[in-house]
Amino acid sequence: MSKNIITLGLSAILGSSTELASAEGAFVEDGYTNFGKTYEGTAKLTQEDGEETEFYSEENDDPEEVITKEGKTTLEFAIMDPSLEVIARLFGSEVATDVWAYPDAVADKEESIIVKPRKGLSFHIARGRIKAKFNAAFSKKEIVLIEVKVTALKPTNSGVAKMYIKKLA
Repeated sequence: MSKNIITLGLSAILGSSTELASAEGAFVEDGYTNFGKTYEGTAKLTQEDGEETEFYSEENDDPEEVITKEGKTTLEFAIMDPSLEVIARLFGSEVATDVWAYPDAVADKEESIIVKPRKGLSFHIARGRIKAKFNAAFSKKEIVLIEVKVTALKPTNSGVAKMYIKKLA
C-alpha cells in the first residue's frame, strides 16, 4: 500500500516547444526551460466539471443511458520577472537589439509543461496550448506580470496521455 502524499510549494514551471513523444519521456527535463519566477499564489492546476448527457425513456424515471464528457484541464500562473526572450516565447515575434515587438497577429503557441513542486507530486502536461496576457500595474505596491494559461490538449503522438503525475524522489 502506498503512502499518502502531500504536495505543496513550487520549485519551477518548465516548458518545451517539443511535444512529449512517448510516455517514457515524461519528466525528462532535457530541452525544457524555466519561464521565470512564478508570482506567489498564482500557480493553479484545475479540472473543470465534466458534462453528463442523460437519455430517458417514456417508460422509466431513471436514465437509460448516460454519456460523460470530461472537463478541460488548465494550468494558470503569473510570471513576475519575464525576460524579453520569454515574452517572445509566449506571445510570438522576435527580440532584436533588446527590443521585442508585439506581433501583428495572435500566435498559436503550444508547449509540453512540467510543474515541479517543492515536495509531493510533479505534473507533466504532454501538450498544452498557451495563452498569455500582460497584467501591468505601475505603482510602488504592484509589479508587471504576465498571466499564463495552459490548456491541456490531446497529444498527437499515439500512446501518450495528456498528463502524467509522478512522486518526487
